[in-house]
Amino acid sequence: MTTIRRSAALTCAAALLAGGVAVAGSPAASAQVWRESPAWDVRMPYPLGGEHTIRFGAFTTCALGGDERFHQALSANARDLDQPVGSFDFSATLFPFNSATVEWHNIDTDARGVHTVQSTGPEVGVGGVLTGHGRLAVTITTSKSALPTFAPGSVAPFASATHTERFLVPAGNCH
Repeated sequence: MTTIRRSAALTCAAALLAGGVAVAGSPAASAQVWRESPAWDVRMPYPLGGEHTIRFGAFTTCALGGDERFHQALSANARDLDQPVGSFDFSATLFPFNSATVEWHNIDTDARGVHTVQSTGPEVGVGGVLTGHGRLAVTITTSKSALPTFAPGSVAPFASATHTERFLVPAGNCH
C-alpha cells in the first residue's frame, strides 16, 4: 500500500512539475479583445522573475510628409511602468531584450503595414508611421526575453514572455 501511494504521489508530482514547466516555458499570451485607444495596462511575467505592469498604447499624431504637409501618423508602444524613468538599474538597462511588432490596418483606405523593432530598457515601439487618413486597427505584440535573439520579434524559448494587445484608433485631425 505504501509503495502504491508513493508511486501515485511521484506520478502526481511529475505531472504537476511537467505542467508547471509547460506553463512557465510558454512565451505567448494574447488578448482577444479590441480596445479603444490610447492605452491599456497588462500584468506580464518578467523574464528575470516576478511580474511587471506593461502599458500598451496606440494613438495617431500628425507628421510632416514628403509634400511638406501634415499627415496622419501612428505611434504605438509598450512601456514597463515598474521601471522608473531615469533610474539607473543596471540589469534593467541591459536586460531584458525587448521587441515589438506593430501591425496596422487603415480601415477606411485598406492601407496596411508591419514594423518590428528591438530595444533594451523600459520601452519599445514605433512612432511617426504615416498611415493615410482614417480609422486604424492596430495590433501590438511585445516580447521580453532574458537572452538576446538574432531575429527581430523572436524570443528565447525559455525566460521570455510575449503578449498581444489590439486597439481601434480613431482618425487623426491633421490638416
